[in-house]
Amino acid sequence: MNDNERRHYQRIPFIADVVISREGDQWNCSLEDISLKGVLIEAPQAVTPEQGQAYDVQLVLGEGAVIHMAAEVSHITDSHWGMSWQNIDLEGLTHLRRLLELNMGDTDEMHRELAELG
Repeated sequence: MNDNERRHYQRIPFIADVVISREGDQWNCSLEDISLKGVLIEAPQAVTPEQGQAYDVQLVLGEGAVIHMAAEVSHITDSHWGMSWQNIDLEGLTHLRRLLELNMGDTDEMHRELAELG
């Protein structure tokens, strides 16, 4: 079984700036892809995360739209981190839903994933 077959939430390739912070430190990263449950980012080599570490994440969408959330490192491969949402505010969830609706192409799949989230 490959990663896509195990994955419950469809990931959408998306280019955006991401700012992660932890304990007063802050790093600029690049978004690789996004889903309703998390993100894959490319982080600077200078940052050494551990699986399970929590970070504050700001996903800068442009035109003043920013998604703020808390996320936990779920896996690490070289400079790429898979992060799962731990907390996201309502405005951020609204932006995320709209972003995915515009890029997913299958609104039925989108509604199924939203229903799974509860």
